[in-house]
Amino acid sequence: MTLSNEVKIGIAVFSAAVIFVAGVIFLRGINLQTREYSLTIMYKNVNGLQEGSPITVAGLRIGQVEAMTLTGNAIAVTISIQRKIQLPRDSRAIIKSESIMGGKYIEITPGTQTAMLKNHDTILGSYEADLTELTATLAPISSNVLGILENVNSTFDEKTRLRIKNIVSDISRSSSELQRLIQTEGKHLDYAIGNFATLSDNLSHFAVNLDTIAMSQRGNLDSSMATLRRVATTLDRVSADLQSTTQSLNVVVGKMRNGEGTLGKLIQDEQLYDNLDSLSVSLNSLARDLKENPGRYVRISLF
Repeated sequence: MTLSNEVKIGIAVFSAAVIFVAGVIFLRGINLQTREYSLTIMYKNVNGLQEGSPITVAGLRIGQVEAMTLTGNAIAVTISIQRKIQLPRDSRAIIKSESIMGGKYIEITPGTQTAMLKNHDTILGSYEADLTELTATLAPISSNVLGILENVNSTFDEKTRLRIKNIVSDISRSSSELQRLIQTEGKHLDYAIGNFATLSDNLSHFAVNLDTIAMSQRGNLDSSMATLRRVATTLDRVSADLQSTTQSLNVVVGKMRNGEGTLGKLIQDEQLYDNLDSLSVSLNSLARDLKENPGRYVRISLF
């Protein structure tokens, strides 16, 4: 069967289209056999990141960048992840450089939460500056430093610059001495640190043992606390009784000072005290005479 030229041209065009589509799919890393889910990562800077940039976990490619859109002051990056790859919700997505020459990719560091990211979830990302950006940032600083050095050279005379040089030399010697001291005394420092670590471990064990003792003696402690509470209540009552007794004594003493009652009169009336003293002396004399001469007071007659 002979094909016409038109058919041959059509087959060639179709084959070229298939090869072109296959090449695009291969270059962009599209896997038609793998089901994927979508995530959105919010960045403040995506310098160098492009659609089709790889997504990796520990160096393993798990997806790619699908689209990037500006949302307010942030950039929303839509990525596709292989369905079999499950990522915790606290995972971190960092834009990194593949090499010094450029080329960006997203490195995902899995988190520790048990809840996993689902389709169309959104997380926050961060950006890691590469060497080129750091060099560009340091260039103005370097120019400023050179300008400062030129100003120093033009401002200070030779004597002042010599003093500055000596100061720098002294600082360098001090640094060397400090390094030598650390090297010579390193063993002692290690020993001291080891002792401190041992002490910390012993204190930790002591705390654990103390907690164990407290738990085992909790019943006794509760009983002791209850007894102490009862004693405290009793002491409160005794204190109240003592206070009441003290108030009563104060009233009695006040009446005695005012001459009220028998004791008050005895204390305040000196004549009454003297009469009672004289009566006491007379009674003593009468008792003595009655004992010595009972016949004067008692007579017994039989007939």
